[in-house]
Amino acid sequence: MAFSAFSWPFRRRGSGSGAGGGGASKSAAAAEEDEELGVTPQLLDFLRTLSPDAFKAAALQLQGGYAEAAAGDLTSWQERHAVLVLSKAKELAKIRYDLCPRHMKDKQFWRIYFLLAKSIISPYELRAIQKEKIRRMEMGNAKSKEVVTVEVEMQEPKGGRASQPSEVDLESQV
Repeated sequence: MAFSAFSWPFRRRGSGSGAGGGGASKSAAAAEEDEELGVTPQLLDFLRTLSPDAFKAAALQLQGGYAEAAAGDLTSWQERHAVLVLSKAKELAKIRYDLCPRHMKDKQFWRIYFLLAKSIISPYELRAIQKEKIRRMEMGNAKSKEVVTVEVEMQEPKGGRASQPSEVDLESQV
C-alpha cells in the first residue's frame, strides 16, 4: 500500500540519507517537527483505537450540518500534520485507504479526523497559528522600520522677498 495509491497529492520529504554524518541531528530535527505538528505518542495511541466504523458514524452525525460548512481546504499546518501522521500511524493510513473514496471523500475523511483528534492536537495547531501571527507581525514591523529618504529641494517663491510678509507687516498685525 504505497502513498501513490492515495488520491491526495502527498509529497515525500527528504528522506534520503546523506554520505556525511549528522544522523543524530536529523532525528532531533524530526522529533522537533513531530512535536510542532502534534504527532505525539499520545496521539498515536489514540489513533490505534480508531476504526473505520468511528469515521462512518461521525460522517452520519455530521451529515448536512457542520460537515458541509467545514468542507473548505485544510490549512497548511493541517496538511503537514496529515502527511506526517500518515507516515507514522499505519493504522490511520489503512483506515483512510479502506474508506476513501468508496465511503467518503478525502476532504470529509480529514475533517472527521481533525474533529475526532481535536482534543489532542488543538494545542499544537493553536501554537502554530500563534507562531505564524508573530512571524507576520515581525515582518510587518521590519517593513515599517525601513526608512525611505527623499531629498526635497526648496524653491523661493517667484516674487522673491516681496511675496513674503515683512517684519513690519507682522508687527502691524499684532
